Amino acid sequence: MNYLQRLKRDTKDLLQFIKKPDDVQIEFSSKRKFHFISNLLIIEIIFFLVLVLPLNYLAEKFITLKPSDAFENLTWFQAVFLMVIFAPLSEEFIFRYALRYKKLFSHLINREKWNRIFPFLVYISSIIFGFVHLDNYVNDSWKFYALSPFIVASQLSGGLILSYIRVRLNIFYSMLYHALWNLLLGISIPCIMLLFTSPFAEKTQDYDIRIEQKAFINDNEPVLSETKIVDDRIYSIETRQYSLQSLLDHLYRKDQFTTDEGLMNIHFKSEKGISKDEFLKILQKEYEIK
Repeated sequence: MNYLQRLKRDTKDLLQFIKKPDDVQIEFSSKRKFHFISNLLIIEIIFFLVLVLPLNYLAEKFITLKPSDAFENLTWFQAVFLMVIFAPLSEEFIFRYALRYKKLFSHLINREKWNRIFPFLVYISSIIFGFVHLDNYVNDSWKFYALSPFIVASQLSGGLILSYIRVRLNIFYSMLYHALWNLLLGISIPCIMLLFTSPFAEKTQDYDIRIEQKAFINDNEPVLSETKIVDDRIYSIETRQYSLQSLLDHLYRKDQFTTDEGLMNIHFKSEKGISKDEFLKILQKEYEIK
């Protein structure tokens, strides 16, 4: 069987499972397990690009998502621990460990009844898993909750795929897949994107500004935020490993403006000074601020 045939077979079985989840484990060889996990990663990446990203984009047309403080000021090692080790182990155990019929359950429910309620267990655990991730943000408005299915579309679909892996293989492989997905989407892609993102730099007769984005905190470089503001005019700003949202909260009224941009090194200098409104317009040339 060639690669495309295996991919088609795994896609078909996944869709059948999502349509009607069944508690059936399959014995695979080590090689087949590798192909199985690889194929599901490809399937989810395609789904993410075709459906999840457009849904997220649509949601962010109406609301600016503000990440939780727990995800700010993380070093690379802290991010790896949280996203690649702690989250997969804890979340898979909490949400999917019970998705197999065990001897313990036989004292509470027979296999026939288990098979009848099993699809509901998969759907409910996947929905809870998805909406728990709303805690990744600090937004609190009716728009945020109305758009919440779009915001956590990746986690909702991911919950079904992880349930499928947990049932067809075992809990270890759902943890492994969860870790691989977080490593790819949460760490690798942001780092790679920054490699191809040029610093924002602009020099005029009124000011000189240079901004470099960062994915994670560097332990060897101190966090810095220094501003020189006189009579509401900005003369200099020097930040290192400081979030743009924190800078906006410092310069303007807290929560007056929101952005989902992350850590930045900013060097700004103006001999005559510029107004805060002018500085905001400079930032909005390059970054989305609402």
